[in-house]
Amino acid sequence: MSVPSLRRPGPDACPGVLTFWAAADGGLARVRIPGGRIGAPAARLLATAASELGSGVLELTTRGNIQLRGLRTKAEAELATRLRLAGLLPSDRHDRVRNIIASPLSGLVDPTHPDLGPVLEDLDACLVDDDTLAGLPGRFLFCLDDGAADVAALGADVTLLAGADQRWSLVLAGADVGIAVAASDVPRVAVAAARAFLDERAAQHSPAWRLAELEDGAERVAARLRAAGVVAGERAEQVAVPTLPRPTRLGPMRQHDGRIVLTVATPGGQLSAAALHALADAAQTGGLRITPWRSVVLPDLAPADVQNRLAALRMHDLHADPERLI
Repeated sequence: MSVPSLRRPGPDACPGVLTFWAAADGGLARVRIPGGRIGAPAARLLATAASELGSGVLELTTRGNIQLRGLRTKAEAELATRLRLAGLLPSDRHDRVRNIIASPLSGLVDPTHPDLGPVLEDLDACLVDDDTLAGLPGRFLFCLDDGAADVAALGADVTLLAGADQRWSLVLAGADVGIAVAASDVPRVAVAAARAFLDERAAQHSPAWRLAELEDGAERVAARLRAAGVVAGERAEQVAVPTLPRPTRLGPMRQHDGRIVLTVATPGGQLSAAALHALADAAQTGGLRITPWRSVVLPDLAPADVQNRLAALRMHDLHADPERLI
């Protein structure tokens, strides 16, 4: 029998957009960016909001989210209005639960791995459309690994790991539970696992924030999925779950379509509003992807543009040199 891990007592106080965290420098808001993917216009909007409503300092988190710091008192309503217009707050009730990390280079470098874009969008939509899942703790985490084995080891509650033949493995709290999922069923099974977590938490009369905190949590959630017919009853062949994450390499890499993807580091995961504007300018139509290692991926660049864009980013202490990591 597994032993539940310990957590701090008390209510879940994860910050969001509608509920700031009272930090020493003012309010702190955490904007969920599913999969770390954000378009250039939305990034510019966040940078402007950080300057006009706060200190102008932003932080990247290890879940690929963005935090705004030094926000003034009672700025929640104004920030929420701006983010709704940009599509960054699609549901007030789900403000703190859209926690999804995904392989940052998906669809760019290795054509043998699936592009997670459509799966990511469907999972986020399923999450927002489910009123029950608004009750998830703000620390509950989903993960989509395209088979690169880069993010599957990051300790998510519900991980889907892509494999061969369009089959994905369901990993719960780091444990493969012998459940194979068709690619088309990934979002449906992920949200079903989250609902099963809530049901099991209620059955155990537990205040758990994470699946690993429940007694035999992974096994019991898997059993609930089988009993409900969400997944097949028979056990699939188990896979080796990665135990070490693989941080995205800094610098330029050639995409499979001949264009370039550039990954730059941030100083301590912090950005000024001007730096985020510069990233949005460099990204243009390709958008940005924030990694769990607090670096930023800029896809779809023309080879001839890379050095000029990197030079512009260096002016904001954004670099591609691993020797300068802080």
